[in-house]
Amino acid sequence: MTEAIEVTAEVIEPTDALQVVYTPAVFADNLAALDAYIDQQIAPYIGAQIDPKDYEQVKMARKCMADLNKLKAPIETERKRVKREYEAPLKAFEGRVKAITSKIDEVRASLKQQVDEADEQFKEWRLGILREEYEGCAGVIADVIPFEAILDPTWLNRSTMESKAVNELFEKVQTALKGYDTLQKKELNHKDQVVKHYADTLDLIAALELEDRLNEEDRKMAEFKAAQEAARMTAEQRREPEPQPEPIQETMPEPMQEAAPMLRYALSMEFTGTQEYAQQVANTLKGMGLTGATLKCMGVVGNEQ
Repeated sequence: MTEAIEVTAEVIEPTDALQVVYTPAVFADNLAALDAYIDQQIAPYIGAQIDPKDYEQVKMARKCMADLNKLKAPIETERKRVKREYEAPLKAFEGRVKAITSKIDEVRASLKQQVDEADEQFKEWRLGILREEYEGCAGVIADVIPFEAILDPTWLNRSTMESKAVNELFEKVQTALKGYDTLQKKELNHKDQVVKHYADTLDLIAALELEDRLNEEDRKMAEFKAAQEAARMTAEQRREPEPQPEPIQETMPEPMQEAAPMLRYALSMEFTGTQEYAQQVANTLKGMGLTGATLKCMGVVGNEQ
């Protein structure tokens, strides 16, 4: 005899809404009793003061700190265990939900990339049309005012009709032309700078204000230079004339005379006289630069000794 086996299958219908039924956890604990016990254990330590100079009290305080850590440790361990068990179903639930929503994100990212590329292509196409329109209607300012100064970024959006963008472009060009003509007709001392500023900003008032600022800078610079020149002239007038150096008279060097050759002579002479006279002769010879002279008495003449 064959037994019939009954099979029951759950049919899950597709849905677009997340429906969750959960039962909040109910904790059965002894927190009240634990709280009272902790109050008893920490009572001796509340308000305790130690003498920092008494090393025994410092050691005792360290031991009390260790005891309090031991008192707290098992409580924290149990709290973390309950938290892990309590959060486990939530983490599993979040994982399943994110797995589903990530599929949506992937498909959306692919579509967004294509949409962004299409928008960029549209902007390039619209930009080309507006640039051609600008070059056709700008006339003399086409080479002075860049197209980028005229362009309004909103003209490149799909939400802006092409006809509206072109009409606004024409109006802006006409306004720019009027401002450019106004600057050309004015006598400006800094026309190049003013026109360039207007071409970049299309702000006629700001361009004219720039002319005023540059003129004021020129005036201040002119006053400064005039003051410098006046100071220089005053200093020159007060400065005493410096004495002119006497001209240097060039003298011709005297021709050098050749030195006479030095020769050695020997002089031998005899004379008759007293010893004093002989000494005078010797002194005279020495005064003439004759050295080596010696006096020698040859004998006595008459009664002289």
